[in-house]
Order: sequence, then C-alpha cells, then structure tokens
Amino acid sequence: MLYLWVKAVHLMAVITFVAGLVTMAVGGRLAQPEWRRAVRRADYALASPALAVVWITGPVLAVMANAWHAPWLMAKLVFVLVISALHGRLSATLRRLERDGSRPPPAWFRYAAPATLMSMVAIVALVIVKPF
Repeated sequence: MLYLWVKAVHLMAVITFVAGLVTMAVGGRLAQPEWRRAVRRADYALASPALAVVWITGPVLAVMANAWHAPWLMAKLVFVLVISALHGRLSATLRRLERDGSRPPPAWFRYAAPATLMSMVAIVALVIVKPF
C-alpha cells in the first residue's frame, strides 16, 4: 500500500514538473518582462519543488520495487537526466533574461518544449511497456 502512495506522489510530481517545464519553455520566449517574471515564479513555486519530489520518490520506488537492475530503468534515467538538465538550463537562462531586460531568448528555446514532451513519451513508454 505504501508503494502505491509513493507512486501516486511521484506521478503527481512528474505531471507538475512537466507542466512547469513546458510553461518555462513557452513563456520564456515571450518578450514582456512581466510574463518572464511570472514564468520564473512558477518555476520556483511549482517546477523546482516538483523536480525535487520526483528525484526523492523515484529512487524510493526503484528500491521498493527492486528495479535497479532493470535495463528499462537505466534507459529511463537517461531521459530523466536530460529533462532535469534542461530544467536547470531554462532556469538559468530565464534568470539572465529577466536581469538583462528585453533581450530575446536564445534560439534553442524553441526546442525545449518538444524535447520535454518527447522525453516524457519515451519515459512513459519505458515505464509501461518495459521493453527490455
């Protein structure tokens, strides 16, 4: 029963994190400083805490399920690292954009939302199907 509660918390945190990451990717491309501030506040209030919960509950689930040896989990962790690193990069870039005023966002910002969503598709497929 505890496993299911930890899994539910993990899934809620993942959904919150992905929503925050997509918001950061899309909202960070807007030119208005007030929008960028709002996106950064959403990062601090939602995405960053959710990512912390994901990184706490994920390993707990892996230990509880005795899944550390599973190849699908190792593949999943690659994608989790990618979107975690993307979050750090988006956060740092949004801080710089807010500090520097009306400077346009870098060109790679347009790929952040699709990269997030493609990573999530891969993660969900690996978790549900467990192909290897």
